[in-house]
Formats: sequence, structure tokens, C-alpha cells
Amino acid sequence: MLGKSLGLDLGSHSIKVVELRQNLRTVEIARLQAVNVANGTSEFDALRDCAQALGLVGERVVTAIPGDRIARRAIHFPFRDRRRIAQAVPFEVESETPFDLAEVFVDWELVGEARSEADVIATVVTRAEVASRLEALRDAGLGARVLEVEGLALANLTTFVPMPGTRLLMDLGHRKTTLCLLVDGVARAARSLPLGGRMLTEAIARETNTDWDEAERVKCRDGVFGPNLAPNSPATERALGRLVRELVRSVGGFESALGAPPEKAIEEITLLGGGARLQRIDEYLSAQLGIRCARFSVPPGEATGAFLAAGDPLRFAPALALALRGTLRAKTRMNFLQAEFAPRLDLRRLARQFRSSLVLAAIALLLALGTGLERIVIQGRRAAALEAELAQIWSQAQPGKPMPANVSRALDGALREAQQRADFLGIYGGNLSALDLLTQISKLVPKQLDVIFEEMSIDGQVVRFRGHTPSFAAVDQLKMALAGFPHFGEIRVAEIQADAARGGNNFSVTIGLTQGSSADEGAAPDPAPAAARAGSAPAAKPQPPQPQSGARKP
Repeated sequence: MLGKSLGLDLGSHSIKVVELRQNLRTVEIARLQAVNVANGTSEFDALRDCAQALGLVGERVVTAIPGDRIARRAIHFPFRDRRRIAQAVPFEVESETPFDLAEVFVDWELVGEARSEADVIATVVTRAEVASRLEALRDAGLGARVLEVEGLALANLTTFVPMPGTRLLMDLGHRKTTLCLLVDGVARAARSLPLGGRMLTEAIARETNTDWDEAERVKCRDGVFGPNLAPNSPATERALGRLVRELVRSVGGFESALGAPPEKAIEEITLLGGGARLQRIDEYLSAQLGIRCARFSVPPGEATGAFLAAGDPLRFAPALALALRGTLRAKTRMNFLQAEFAPRLDLRRLARQFRSSLVLAAIALLLALGTGLERIVIQGRRAAALEAELAQIWSQAQPGKPMPANVSRALDGALREAQQRADFLGIYGGNLSALDLLTQISKLVPKQLDVIFEEMSIDGQVVRFRGHTPSFAAVDQLKMALAGFPHFGEIRVAEIQADAARGGNNFSVTIGLTQGSSADEGAAPDPAPAAARAGSAPAAKPQPPQPQSGARKP
């Protein structure tokens, strides 16, 4: 949850509040409330009573400065760089402002841009007006989150209700009427007229010679139109005629922003505000202006359900536009909280709002630190045990040598040196050299065994040799004799073939070497018992083996 946004519409007839709850994906309506303002009540007193009645004291709201308290100007720039626009706008409006720039705030809204051009609406408001508005909020116990300006802020409604095409939003208020020209959901122009539903009430009160409250009830109950959309009385006819004339002039002034006559470019005038509830006002304005008019409507859906449940989207639409200004979906960016009025970070308020979150974050941080320290201690103990084990291995492998600073690196170096010596000297299984292997084989072969070794090779941990013997039984006796050496693993005799030229048999033997501590542990057994088990045999005729081409020579 990213928080809430409170839109506060300060009308002269009623004050409306819309509260939105927003997260990263959705914006939901949480509250819609209104408080009527008694006739003759000052704006400050009405705001204070509203804040207390609706429980808003201490809240920060998004509100707007009335359109009749500001000055607007449309400006075209032959560039679109926002930094240059921000620097140029004050100079463009200075000549048309009856105040010194130090006495006013200037803000602007980008309403159109091309490849190398930009159109903006610059707005000027006096510092005194901003100070007065903020003082009224403070007296009511409220703070300002955003201080917008009426008119353009209505464009934020398009983020909640799609409004394609070109249309004019008309907020028919009690004291004034606010216009906002939209083109494909983007505000292009805005204007405020000092005419609203109040002048109709006053006309009815004069015509019927009744008090103001009774005239208001008559207007809301019976309306102001008779048959064929004719006003009920000359007084209301004059009031409505004045409103229509001002609307015609204002709509005609939008031709430069539209690039075409408004009656052809504007597809619809969308009515909203309390005055839009007046009976048949949409039909009357359509006939007078020549442009289709329709009341603001909210399509059904999960996001708009609360708005429809309130039963009066026309009344709350301006407040909804202000509330949307305080969300991530805002279409407008104007804000007069500038310079000394800019919001400051209230750490105490933030601490109160996020107290529970901060406590949970602190607990999580402590748990993470504890887990990290525990891992460090465990890893330290493992490292110490490993260092002790390496030191013991060094003492056994290198007795008498001093303990190096880095035992692991020293052991790796010693192992590489031993391997290099082994490769150079021809060291095989059991730390035996090629000469040791030949010596052991010579010892193991019984002297009386008639065997001739013709070829011999040592390849890694495998010894291969070929030989000749007069009898087949001598081959088995040779295998049994060689099996007595502990560093000889599997002994395989193969390729036994008869030798037609010499008689007897030719054979090959493959011996796999095994690892052992030393050659002395595998001292060859006495060959005599082996000879006795094999029976009498002719005297052996040992001959030196002939190394095979490419084999290692001892």
C-alpha cells in the first residue's frame, strides 16, 4: 500500500471529500463525504466545521485555488526542452502581470508538443493568495499536500473514466462554472466563469419574493424549465441567457487550441458538478450551444463501484479529480506549494505513521545481524579446525621443516614438486620406479620356470609384456607367481597362441598397479613354494626383456 490521497473540493454550497487508497496497480475509492455550507457562512468557518464533522483534522489534502483568483496565459515555444521552458515562462508572463515577480508564484502545464515545439498554459497566483489558502487549512487543522488550480485538474478524471476524443468538461458549480478542454484525455485549455447555480436561485427568489433557502428548494424540486425547454420566468431566462452568452464566448476562445471551429471540433460537452443535476439542463445547453451535452457518467466496475454507490458522481467528480492528482496516475503536475510554502519533511509524523513498520524492520535487522554473526563464528571455527588439520598434514609430510604462514599453499607447492619429480623419475604405483618394477618381476619369476620375456612396456599404472613358454602350464605358474606382489592388482593373460616356428606358446600379460606405502611392504615371496605347487618344470631361461618402441626404459 502506497498510502491514501484526500481530494478536498471547497465549494460555496457544499464541501466534498474523496479519499483514495492506492497501491502499485490499483486505485480504489475509500470514502466520499460532503458537508453543506449554510448560506452566508464564510469560507474559513465552513472549512473548519467540515474538518471537524468529517474527522479530517491532522490530514494532508489535495485542494485547488479557485479559477477566479488566478491569471492564465497560453504560450507557444519553438523548443520543447522542459528546463528551458521553466526558465522562459516567468519572463513571458512578467509583462502581463500587474505584480512584481517576487510577489507571485508562476507554474505551467505542458498541453501540447511536437518535434521541436511546445504549448504550455502558464498560471500566475499571488503569494498572498497562497498564504491565505494555507492559513485557512491550518486553522481547520489540515495540511496541504498539493495546491492545484481549478480547471486543468479536471483532466485527472480521465485516469478513472476514459474520455476519448475532443470534449469540454463543464463543472457547473454554485458560484462559478469551470471549463476544461480535453483532447484525447489531455488538457489543452481551461477557464472559469463567475456564473453558476446561485444566480438561478437568486433569480427565483426575486421573482417569487421568497427567501434564499426556499428558492433553492424550488429550483432543485421543480427545475427552471417549462414546456419546450422555455425558462419558467423572465428572471431565470435572463440568468440562463447570461450563462449561455459567456459559454459561447469561452467556447469560441478555444478555437486557437483546437485549430477548427469549436462546434465542429468538440464532440461532446460533459456536465458535472452540482449544477449538472438541474432538470433538463443538458438538453437546454445542447440546443443553445449547438454541441451535444451529456451528464458525466461512471461505467460500472470494481473500481467505480463505490462511486456509483454514493449515488451522485456529478457532485463528487471535482473532488475525485483532486484526489487523483495526489496519486501516481495524475495527469496534471501544477502545484503552488513553492519556495517558503514547499512541504518539509516531518520526521516525527513519519515516525508515527510508520512506527509499527519501523519496529518490524528493526526486529528483522537484529535477526539478520544475529544470523550473520552466528555464521561468522561457525565459519571461523571451521577455518581454525581446517588450519589445524593442514598443519598436522604438513608435519607428517614435511617432518622437521618449519610451519609456513600459508599451509594450504605450501602443501599445494610440495605436491606439485613431488608430481614433477615422479614424472621425471618414472614413479608408478606404490612409489615404485621402472627399475623397481623390473627387479620385483625378476624376483617373482621362479628360476626353474621356462619363460622368455620378449617385450615390456609401462604405461601409467599398467605394465604390459609379451613372452614365450614351451608349455601352457607355465603361463598359469607365471600368473600365480606375479600375484604374490601386493602392488600388482588385476593380472590378465591373453593372446595365448601356438608358435609353429619355435614350438610352445606366445602370450601377453597386463598388470594393473595399485597404490601402497613402499616397495618394501610388498617384498616378493619365496618362489620355491610356488614352484613346488606348480610341480617340476624345466629350468627357467630368463632373458632380459626388450623394451617396446615408445615405452619407458628403467
